[in-house]
Amino acid sequence: MRDRLGKVKTVLRRRRRAVQLTVLALLILAPFVHLFRFDLPSMSLYLFGTRLWVKHVFVFLLLLVTVIYAIIAASLLFGRVFCGWVCPQNLFNELTRTWDRRLGRAGSILLSVAISLFGGFVVWSYFHDGVALLREYRSGQVPLVPTAFIAFFGLFFTGAMAWWRTSVCRVVCPYGHLQSIISNPDTMHLQVFNLPGNRDICATCGLCAEICHMGVDPRTTEQKHCVVCGDCLDACALVSGARKVPRVLNFTIGSGERAVALRERGQLWQNVRRLAPRLLLPLTLTVALGGLSAYFLVHRPLVDLVVAKDHRLALAAGSPVSSGAVMAVSVINLSEQPDRFHLEVEGLPEYWATLEQSTVELGPGERALVRLRVHPTERKVGSHRFTVRVVAEQSGAEASFETVHVVY
Repeated sequence: MRDRLGKVKTVLRRRRRAVQLTVLALLILAPFVHLFRFDLPSMSLYLFGTRLWVKHVFVFLLLLVTVIYAIIAASLLFGRVFCGWVCPQNLFNELTRTWDRRLGRAGSILLSVAISLFGGFVVWSYFHDGVALLREYRSGQVPLVPTAFIAFFGLFFTGAMAWWRTSVCRVVCPYGHLQSIISNPDTMHLQVFNLPGNRDICATCGLCAEICHMGVDPRTTEQKHCVVCGDCLDACALVSGARKVPRVLNFTIGSGERAVALRERGQLWQNVRRLAPRLLLPLTLTVALGGLSAYFLVHRPLVDLVVAKDHRLALAAGSPVSSGAVMAVSVINLSEQPDRFHLEVEGLPEYWATLEQSTVELGPGERALVRLRVHPTERKVGSHRFTVRVVAEQSGAEASFETVHVVY
């Protein structure tokens, strides 16, 4: 079997491996170059080099839904292409087969342990400062919580790499189950083509099934675990080329007599158009939500302002609630740079409002509580609406909060 598989020129695999390794490199680098990282200690999120805060979480959620719809659209057309060309788990499913053959079972497990521990460190770095953790290890310190997390993740991923492998994709992975649900006969699949006159030219050698690391026999209709890797096509090309006949196995779009091989581009477009009604909604949502995500990312608020009555502050200040009030003005710096913020009150008669501070300096993500005392200098019964406004000195960001003071 090894001799047979060794003769297959895996052209598609080389292209796919380049994509997989590029994605893996981005996943490893992402938390260190702030491409994407949750920072739990500061409750902030780095996204494409931009630092977002809890108030900006809607931007991340929009982007997440955009990615989900993009994956759904790709799955409707190409099947489990995400598994075969992007997912790191599937990359290691393939690599561990090679390691078993070249390093032996023990060597393969040891290599899996080393990679899994490094993976645990990378995952930890998505939520904390990984560089700072490395400095602690270099200084001889062994912090308990991150070390336990890395060890636990390493143990889990070692099991996934060395023992469970494709069972993770078949049984656990939610995307695999989703794809099985949303696909239909028109979704891209593998099909054996015969020559005109229904002449069967398949050699029935079984090489296409042997080379599939997911255990799929592409000559059958049971292909829900196919990850569109293309290894079986290269295996079929080897055998068909030796027999001097066209390649029997092809990726096709369409079902029954309407099935068209992926390489037949002219006729292929007709079948893609049949999928258009199903593709229209996810593609439209992908574009619309992607545009909204970009807009809100650029126009996100850089300062947050909230004004609320605080009875504890009122009592501490000795202000009777009936005639005056003490309010808490909350200012949060949502930008990525330290800034000075100027506060002012508009809409009340002169000398009714007194701010404890009219200027506060805040670092990124920092919050300040400023006491605002509203005490009428003359009795004017009724509701008096007023606005608290804050302006950032450097960024120019502004925010206002409208509230009301009632005089009984």
